[in-house]
Amino acid sequence: MDDRRTRSERFGTKWRWLYLVGGIFYLANGISSLIKPREVYDYLGFDFNRWAYIGLHLIVAFLLLRLFIKNQKLLRQQIKDEVMNRQHKEN
Repeated sequence: MDDRRTRSERFGTKWRWLYLVGGIFYLANGISSLIKPREVYDYLGFDFNRWAYIGLHLIVAFLLLRLFIKNQKLLRQQIKDEVMNRQHKEN
């Protein structure tokens, strides 16, 4: 079968659930930072103020969830193409 997807697309559709879990994790951290005002805001060894920390987590969560949706659509399209090819070969 001719696979015209790029390497990153194949990787993304294979590991798309990691994007979902990571997005939910970052979203939960961003929301909990909004709720708890007195917390140490450090990320990867850098000290951030509260709003930069919240913004960073929400941006990363948005990007990861967007990647999950994109790769889910790619997988759906791939399955649809395979079904159409099978039907075309049978007829």
